[in-house]
Amino acid sequence: MKIHKLTKRSIAPYGRIIDASGVKYKPGDNGFGVIFKERSAGWRVAYLVVRERRITRLENHPNTAETFEPVRGAAVMALAANPEPEKFKLFLLDKPIIVKKGVWHNVAARSKNCEIKICEGIKVIEKHHRLTNPIKA
Repeated sequence: MKIHKLTKRSIAPYGRIIDASGVKYKPGDNGFGVIFKERSAGWRVAYLVVRERRITRLENHPNTAETFEPVRGAAVMALAANPEPEKFKLFLLDKPIIVKKGVWHNVAARSKNCEIKICEGIKVIEKHHRLTNPIKA
């Protein structure tokens, strides 16, 4: 299966890349820019260690966006628009991204271990879809 490169255009149906494109600078100063805003009852920060090299199911969080920020190792990410989880695309997760609410997703390791920082709403509603054909990273 083809693994797509993360670009602003390729990720647009599912979310966005976390980068400095929205940062404003004054000459000689640091830059700052809010790239994502959402009202919530709170957020949580998690650390995911991925060893599984297959994706057998996708999950969907209809109530919260979620970041996936690679820290160590290599991973692929399956992303699919709602309501068609079987029409997923695979991406090399080599940049931090924000996944929109309601997007089907999951990750698999390409290296022995992959570590990913995740930020999401404090209360996460999870829906699951078992894939007809599991994905091997």
